[in-house]
Amino acid sequence: MIKPVGLSHWPTIKKIILKTAPISRTRLVKVTDALIQQHYDEHKERGWFSQLVKYFVGQYVLAVEISADPNKIRKIIGTTKPTDNANSNTIRGLISSLTPSDTTMTEYTKGIDNLIHGADSEEAAAREIELWFESPPPPSPKLLCLTNHKLELEGAVSPFVGINFDLTDGNTLASHVTDLLEAMPWNSYWLKAGNSIPKIVVGGLTPVSILGLQYLTTHTGQTAEVAWINPKTGTMQSVDLQIVKNRARRHRK
Repeated sequence: MIKPVGLSHWPTIKKIILKTAPISRTRLVKVTDALIQQHYDEHKERGWFSQLVKYFVGQYVLAVEISADPNKIRKIIGTTKPTDNANSNTIRGLISSLTPSDTTMTEYTKGIDNLIHGADSEEAAAREIELWFESPPPPSPKLLCLTNHKLELEGAVSPFVGINFDLTDGNTLASHVTDLLEAMPWNSYWLKAGNSIPKIVVGGLTPVSILGLQYLTTHTGQTAEVAWINPKTGTMQSVDLQIVKNRARRHRK
């Protein structure tokens, strides 16, 4: 399970995983209280359990099924504490180098998020795979927000809130964005005849919105309705793409 902070560093984490074993499937999941309590059930008697649960609820994680022995995967994940000397060449050991210069590691990770979780046995893996991959997805959203703004509107989904995308390399950015969109649980629903994709809200990190919009329209073969976030008011406003198309046709002539 790639944790909320880990989602910002998914391209780096993915490379490390793939050097060890193939990834079978992924699923982007918004964490509910019930899901995370079941996931960490073995720790429910610990004093810090409620703080752990509170951190995850409402955030997104990326469930990842990896075709390898759990012990092999846990070796590249590292120990619980990122600063342990044994973590110098592990995923969790990356945190010190990934922490932004304007903050501390504790502030960046809230003292909880060590990038990734890995099942510690075949039995635990089977239980967690069923929990994260087989739980029914929520209804298809009415609005899919491809910006860093969280929309407080009924039926809105904002999976990219809190994710820092690296804009320095176009290919890495494209892979990062499309990996997350491909992991959305509604993709099979959108592909069925008669089902429409949600209205797409763009803005903020423009390259991310463009890549997301291009992926979804190409993947589904549908033309999406588009809206944008007014940076001055924070409100959502619809965009009539037909006006843009008509102007383009006039100029083409």
